[in-house]
Amino acid sequence: MRLLHALLLIPLFTAPVLAETTAPPAAGSHGRRGTEQHFSDANTTHDGRLTLEQAKAGFKSIARSFPQIDVNRRGYVTLDDIRAWKAAKKAARQAAKQGGATPAYTVPRQGPRAAGPLMDGATPIQVESPRMGVDMPKAPLDGTRSS
Repeated sequence: MRLLHALLLIPLFTAPVLAETTAPPAAGSHGRRGTEQHFSDANTTHDGRLTLEQAKAGFKSIARSFPQIDVNRRGYVTLDDIRAWKAAKKAARQAAKQGGATPAYTVPRQGPRAAGPLMDGATPIQVESPRMGVDMPKAPLDGTRSS
């Protein structure tokens, strides 16, 4: 009789565990929507052309960069325009990583500037060479000798 009760209770305890399992995501799906899906959702006219207004409503990341993507100033972008823009951004990032490209912005210099036509823009730097071996006491900077 106890065995019968135990067998009847097994489905009662395993049902919540089985109910919590979810189906695995579809192959190739990482839970994020791709550019094509965003584009098709935002393109309400389904003509393959995404206007700035459509981008503002449904594809905000493209709306922020719309002037850079619409290089021909047509008033719309296509999926190929977006892909080309993303590829150019990726290439620029990789080139910057490898040190082959200069940054699109420059950091303003601070501090004293050297005067003269050849030194325009150069900042003088005092560099101490590393010392090896026994540390000797430093000579005073004012030129006097210590006793």
